[in-house]
Order: sequence, then C-alpha cells, then structure tokens
Amino acid sequence: MEEYIKDFLNQRPDVLAAYGYGSGVFIQKGYKEEDKRQIDLILVVDNQKKWHEENIRLNKDDYSFFGREVVKNASPRFFKGKTGAIYLSNVFFKDHEIKYGTVEKETLLNALNTWSSYYFPGRFQKPVLPIKVNEEIEISLQKNRFYGLLVSALLSEANCSLKDLFLTLCSLSYIGDIRMAFAENPRKVENIVDGSFATLQYLYKDELKAIIQYKKEIDNTSDVTKFLKMLPTSLQSELTTTDKELVKTEIKTFLACKNKWESLDQTIRSFETNGPSKSLKYGLAKIKKRLKGN
Repeated sequence: MEEYIKDFLNQRPDVLAAYGYGSGVFIQKGYKEEDKRQIDLILVVDNQKKWHEENIRLNKDDYSFFGREVVKNASPRFFKGKTGAIYLSNVFFKDHEIKYGTVEKETLLNALNTWSSYYFPGRFQKPVLPIKVNEEIEISLQKNRFYGLLVSALLSEANCSLKDLFLTLCSLSYIGDIRMAFAENPRKVENIVDGSFATLQYLYKDELKAIIQYKKEIDNTSDVTKFLKMLPTSLQSELTTTDKELVKTEIKTFLACKNKWESLDQTIRSFETNGPSKSLKYGLAKIKKRLKGN
C-alpha cells in the first residue's frame, strides 16, 4: 500500500508531508480483506492555489470540469475556509479509487497546536499511515494526540477500560458532525477501534502512561483545574468552570459546534471542487455503505 501511494504522489506536485488513513489503509471491522476500498490521503503543501494549479496541468482528470474552473478562478482566501482543506474524490489511479485532501502547512500546524479548527486534529487522533513526514508537523501531531487523550480521560466514565478510552477518543470528531445523520455508518467508531486497537495502542504508547495516571486523579476529584491548563488554547478559552461534570458538557459543546459547522463547510467546499456529478457519486457511495453497515 505504501509503495502504491508513493507511486501516486510521484505523479503529482511535490508535497511537504503525506498520510494515508481510513478503511482503505487500515482494515476496519465490517470489511473483508478482498473488499475494494477507497484510499484516503492527506497531503500537506506550502501553497494550495499554486499546488492545484500545477496539478491541473499535470493531472486534470483528478478534477471535474466544474472543479477545474473553481480552482483556477478562486482567490487564495477560498483555500482557507473553516478547515483549510480542499478534497478531491473519485480519483482513479491504477485500478484503485482515491480521495485526497490538501492543506497548507501553517494552517495544519495552527489547528493541531490550538484546536482553532478540529477537522484535522480529530482526523490525526485516529490511525494514519505516514508516507512522507515533516519534523515540525510530527511534533505537533504528538502534541495533538496528547490533547485528544486528555480530553477523552476527562469525558470518559470513571474506571473505564483502555478500549473505552479509545472509543471516546475516536468519537470526538463525530460529535455534532452533520454527515453522521445520513452518510456515515453509525457503528463507525466501534469499527475503527475494533479493527485498529493494537495500532491505537502503538500510536499512543508515549502518552498512555501519563494519561492513565491523570485518569486516576480525574476520577478522584471534582475540580479539574490542573488538567484544564494542559488543554489546547482554543478549548481553554471556551471553558467557564472547573467542575468536572460541567466541564464535560462544555467540552462536548465546543466539539459539537466545531464539528457541525466545519463538516457543513467541508461538504459545501467539496461540492464546489468536485462538481455535481462526482459529489453525487461520492455521497451515494457513502449512503450505500451506511445501509450495508460498513
């Protein structure tokens, strides 16, 4: 899989970092080995407009006619949006279907370090396959994983199991996401954790010892001031209490608001960059997977 993705990237403009994710890269419960699954990628670039303009010249079939016109005529501000992501779906390469998103490095770093947007922090708290890495991004990814696990410790029930902690962690990016109502499998979180439990343990091996100790402290106090100071600044600024139960509500409200508006914004932007035909095809495929239960 890694070599296939590298081959795909070799035919696109250069990127600073690249990651694979989702059921096409990591087997999830509900899928069979022989199932042909879409491969999802995140590509980190310096300048999205320049990258896409070059990619249109090299790989115009990655885009619909509608999408090519949008990218060519869009202002740099268009590439920011709420999430900073531009996604292209239904891209075919050597008998596989690919969906890939691009994001500028500075936008990604800001999101990972502060949670100013939760779109990419939530994605990177789940298993990803590094294809090309950048040291500065890797440092921020580790910080983001710590944030996610700490929030999960605050939200989880007392004396929860490691699996329950991971279930909470992997659910954070779906709280309030409008796509969960009609286009995503309602058992998506369970499928991720059941299929990638060992991967999650490895991914969080550096954070787990501290978080397990923090969890014991959290379970035995009603005032969580100590732990709130460790959270990303955008989340800290939305918290008005140090009471453990009230903090849970405020964290969920923060995530629900971020996920709702960012998923809506991303859906609209994906329609613009993929065009009506590709967007309809992608949406119907998602709904079909939901109905099948995978």
